[in-house]
Amino acid sequence: MKGVRTQARLALEYRGRTLAQGTGEVQFAEYGVTGPAVFDLSRTAAGLGDGGLLVLRLLPELTERDILRYMTEKRDSFSNYKAENLLTGALHNAIARTVLRRAEIPLDTRLWALSDRALEQIAAVICRFELPLLGTLSFDAAQVTAGGVETAGFDPNTMESRLVPGLYACGEVLDVDGDCGGYNLQWAWASGRMAGLAAGGMI
Repeated sequence: MKGVRTQARLALEYRGRTLAQGTGEVQFAEYGVTGPAVFDLSRTAAGLGDGGLLVLRLLPELTERDILRYMTEKRDSFSNYKAENLLTGALHNAIARTVLRRAEIPLDTRLWALSDRALEQIAAVICRFELPLLGTLSFDAAQVTAGGVETAGFDPNTMESRLVPGLYACGEVLDVDGDCGGYNLQWAWASGRMAGLAAGGMI
């Protein structure tokens, strides 16, 4: 599925608990998954290391009942088609084939041969596409850094240290990292401007 993009609802789970969740674009890569929705969960994922579980809900706008109804109508209307065509138009072909393999449905099975139970298995995989968390990429591949100096130690109106007068901090020097969408850049520019003006005695 390398290079394939899709919209999904994501949940990061660890030992049966959901630690973070979101919705957005996911891109499959040779090393795992990436994309804005994945970036937004990455801080939590990085803290887990190995052992977590990333669960994708493919077709997030549809309920499991909607998906079953769609597949049942497709099976009944195009009964002589192969299973690999069942999800054509709903999911990217590469994702659809992977879903069928996970549901243990041979791709060359004729649609008329798919039982209601088989369709339920497929729907279950679509609604809960599990990827084991093996870790994150190295610092060189990071988009934003987490951690830094505690924000409580700085005046939010001037960015001056409460402990060391005359010391100013801004951007990722402070422990601030936001979601994708330009928030981190905006924080860097806004806090940098404020710190500069305050250091120059202009505010």
